[in-house]
Amino acid sequence: MKGFKLVIIGLMLLGIQACTTTKEPTYDTSLYQGRPIDTLTQGPPPESEVEAIQRGDAALNASNVDLALYEYIRSLSFSPANYKDKTLYTIGQIHLSRGNNDLAESAFLMSVDENPNNAAALQQLGNLYTQLGRTDEGESYFLRSVNADQIRLGSKAMIDYNSLTVASVESLQVDSQSPAISYMGLGILADVENRYDIARVLYDKALTAAPNSTKALINMGYSYYMSGDNTTAARYTQKALKREPNNEKAQNNMALIYLAQGQENQALNMFDRHMERHEALNNVGYFLMLKGKPERSIPYFQQAIDAKPSYYKLANDNLDRALAEVRVKEVIVTSN
Repeated sequence: MKGFKLVIIGLMLLGIQACTTTKEPTYDTSLYQGRPIDTLTQGPPPESEVEAIQRGDAALNASNVDLALYEYIRSLSFSPANYKDKTLYTIGQIHLSRGNNDLAESAFLMSVDENPNNAAALQQLGNLYTQLGRTDEGESYFLRSVNADQIRLGSKAMIDYNSLTVASVESLQVDSQSPAISYMGLGILADVENRYDIARVLYDKALTAAPNSTKALINMGYSYYMSGDNTTAARYTQKALKREPNNEKAQNNMALIYLAQGQENQALNMFDRHMERHEALNNVGYFLMLKGKPERSIPYFQQAIDAKPSYYKLANDNLDRALAEVRVKEVIVTSN
C-alpha cells in the first residue's frame, strides 16, 4: 500500500507541473497590428467565442484598441464561430479608423467569405475601392450591399447597375439599418454619368436610411447644381450648412451655386469662411474664368495678387490665362 500511495502522489505532482507549464493557444495574428501581444494581457485565454468578443467589447469601451483587436482575433479561433463575419467586420472597422487600408480590406473580404450577405462589409469594400479609384469594383460591392440588404428585409427587389431605373430604385425597401453609404456611392456614380434622376432617387434612399446624413444632403445639392437647377441645389446645400455650418465641402458647393446665380460677393464670403483672403479671391476668379467670363475674373486675380504678392504665383498664372482668353474673345468679335 505504501508503494501505491507514492505512485499516486507522483502522478499528482506531474499533473500540477503540467498545468503550470500549459501555454496559451496559438492564434492567427495576421490581422493584428499594434503593441507587442505579450504586453496586452496576462490573464488566462478566453474559453469561448462569446467570452473573447465580450472582452474585446470591454477593451474597446475602455479605449484599449490594441487589446480589443487581439481579443476579437482570439474569438476567431473557436469552432463553431457563430459571429465570425460580424467580428471580422469589426476588425476591419478598427483598421479602417487607423488608416490601415490593406488590413481593413483583408478583414472585410474575410467577413464576406464567411457571410456573402453581410451588407455592412460589402458596403465598406465598395467605399474603400471607390476611394482608391477602383470604381468598377466599388460599384460592384455597393450593388451587392444593397441587394444583400433587400434579402435581410425580405424584399424581392434587386438591382443591377446597367439596368437601373428610377422605378427599380424606388422599389427598394430601406430602414435605419440599410447601407446609406452604398446608396450614396451609387448616386455619385450615376451623377458622374449625368444620370441625375436616378442619382437623386438613390440619395433619397440614403436619406431615408440616414436622415441626419449631411453628406447625402451635400450630394443631392451638387446633383441639382450639375444639372443646372441652382434653386433646388441651394436649398439642399443650405440644409447641409444648417446642420454643419463649418462643413467645407458644403461651403465650397454653396459658393459655386452663388457664382452660377451671378452672386459673386456671396460666393467670395462663402470661400472666406475657410480660406485665406487671397485664396478666396483666386477661387472666385478661377471659377468665373471656367464659366467663360475671363473679363469678370481679372479683378479677382488682381486683388488676390495684391493681397499676397510674395506668395501667390497661382493668381499670376491665372491672370495671364484670363487676359489671354479676353484677347482671343476680342479677336473673334473683331473678325466677325
